[in-house]
Order: sequence, then C-alpha cells, then structure tokens
Amino acid sequence: QINYIIENDSTSSTYKYVLLKSVINASQKYDHLISIENSRANIPLGLIVEQWILDYMPFVFKNIAQQHNKTVLDKPITTIYNNIFMLLNLDTSVEWTYAYIQFTKALQNPNMSVELSKEFLKLSKKIADKIVKMPMRFTGKLDYEFFTPNQLNFGTVKLAKDEVYNSSFLVNSFEYFSISEQHYNIFRYLGQTLYGTSTIMSKWKQKTISLNADQEITRDIIDKLSSDTLEIRETSSIRKILTGEKECIWSGKELKDSNYDVDHVLPFSVWFNNDLWNMLPTDRVVNQKNKRDKIPTRKLIENRSDVIIKYWESYEKAMPLLFKSQVEVSLVGTGIQIDKMFDTAIESLCRKSDYLVFDRGHDSFSI
Repeated sequence: QINYIIENDSTSSTYKYVLLKSVINASQKYDHLISIENSRANIPLGLIVEQWILDYMPFVFKNIAQQHNKTVLDKPITTIYNNIFMLLNLDTSVEWTYAYIQFTKALQNPNMSVELSKEFLKLSKKIADKIVKMPMRFTGKLDYEFFTPNQLNFGTVKLAKDEVYNSSFLVNSFEYFSISEQHYNIFRYLGQTLYGTSTIMSKWKQKTISLNADQEITRDIIDKLSSDTLEIRETSSIRKILTGEKECIWSGKELKDSNYDVDHVLPFSVWFNNDLWNMLPTDRVVNQKNKRDKIPTRKLIENRSDVIIKYWESYEKAMPLLFKSQVEVSLVGTGIQIDKMFDTAIESLCRKSDYLVFDRGHDSFSI
C-alpha cells in the first residue's frame, strides 16, 4: 500500500510526500503522544501541522510551486505566511536559510507577540484544513483506507485568554487522526528506509523540480530538507542558564568555568532536537572521545537521573513556559502534574534510548 502511494499513485501536487514524511517523523519521535486502540494508531494532528508549517516555509518564501497551477499551498495560506514574514522583517531578497532560522525561532518563542500568535494560529487552522481535505482525504478512500482524521472543521480552535501559541497548544487543540497499527509499526521501525534513503524525498524532489524548471534554488531547498530538518545545532541558550558549580552529566567530573561541552543527550545528528531538556553539560574529553553521536543507555540515564533532573529543574526555573512546552510535546504528553513530570520524562527518555539502540541500531554509550 505504501509503495503504491509513493511509486505509482497519480498526483498533481507534492502533498502526499510531505504528509508521509511528517507522519514518519511523528511515529518515530512522539510515541508518548500516540495511543493504539482497536488496531488503529491515534496521532495528534498538531504534530503534522507544525511540520508542514516549517517544511513549506522556504517554498512560500521563495515562491517555489508545489502544484501545476503554480501555487505552493493556496493563496490564503500564502497571504498569512507573507504577513508573518512582514512581522519578522524578512524581506524575500535575503537568503532563504537565514529566513528559515528566524522563522523557526519566532515559532518557538515563548514570548511571541499577540499579533504574531494570531497569524500563526490562522496559518495552523488553514494548514490543518488543507491536510485533512487534500492528502488525508485522497489517501483515506477505500482504495487505501489509510488516514482517518477525527475533525474536518477547525474554525472553533482558539487561543484562550492568557494561553500561549506553541507546540503544546497545537498538540492539544487539533484533535487526532488515525492510521492502522500496521502502518504505524512500518513507519516507526522502517520509516527511515522509506524516508532516509529518499524514496519519498526523491519523489518530492522530482515533482518540485518539474514544476519549477527555471528555479535553480529548488534543488538546494529540497536537498537540505532531505536531511530531515534545517534546524542548526545550537547550545548557546543553555550556556546562558548554566551558572555556578557544574558536574559532567555522564562522568560526574567537576566542570570548571566555561571549559565544558553541551551534549545533546539524544544526538542532534540522530534526533535533530535543540530542546532544553536534550542539552546537558559534559566533560569535553568524555563528549568528544567517548560519547560523540552514541545513545546513552537506559542504565546510564537511570544512574544519572538525579543529576539530569537537577539541571532540568534549573532550566524550568529559568525558562518555565518554553521548558514545559518542550517536555510536554517531546517527552511526557500533557496533563502530567509538575511533581511527576521529571520522573515521567526520565522514563520516556529511557524508552527513546531503547528504541534508538535496539530498534534503529544506533551505537550505545555507557560509563
């Protein structure tokens, strides 16, 4: 079924490729937000909406068509994107990679302005509507019985008073869609074969290039997106928080002054994640010679959990809104009481470690 959709199914746009790419990403990274009922996997639509907002941003910014009628998504969506670009002072003459980074920072900013949050909310609703009425609808027919969205009208989605637009809001507000448990397992355990070897990405690239033969920048955008993310490895935000006495998260060695590394617990090259919880201080030798791009074992995480939680508590104190949203979406789900959040997050981190080591075959790291 999946191969038929990718290889043989007729298409007039790139939507189905971006949808499959987004669902693979959600299946592999957000298992804690996904429930299995009656042999169906229920996945928050908000995860897909956020991925689409980011994936289509450079195409809108540089007017790279995704359909035969030369539009990217549709004119109302393009108008909202352009409103956001204007609010961010992003002139279309600048490099698209610079614009993408600024756009991403704005999307993840816990202190987003009211005006900007309104535009992102409008964009989210329009894109959610596009997803369920286009690629989900056409790959949800009897021929496939692939996607089943729970909600078709998103006009009622609103920000409550004092509510913040962020990833957690998207997960909570846009209901779920479902796929069969079989499809979910294929995506979770074999998704990198479909996506990493560029079966999906090559089709997206072929289609986009054919629609934009005169646009040299097209190949550059698709090639960078094929690495799964355009996000740049970043640690400066953590260094601003880490003050006073510090110890290596893995070895327990004392860390003096600024002579230490900030380690991505789940390596950035594997997980593409700059969330606060995923960045912890470590001895430079331990990080660069021993851990590198390896996955810490469950036993190591559990043995060092008290120190991990100590750092997490300092992050939560320094940036409460951002930290809470990131942990909810990436580790624990919503509705977890704050006194149980850290222990639940440790167990979730252990499960993701097990998944990457035992199911995906990445090298493990232990001391």
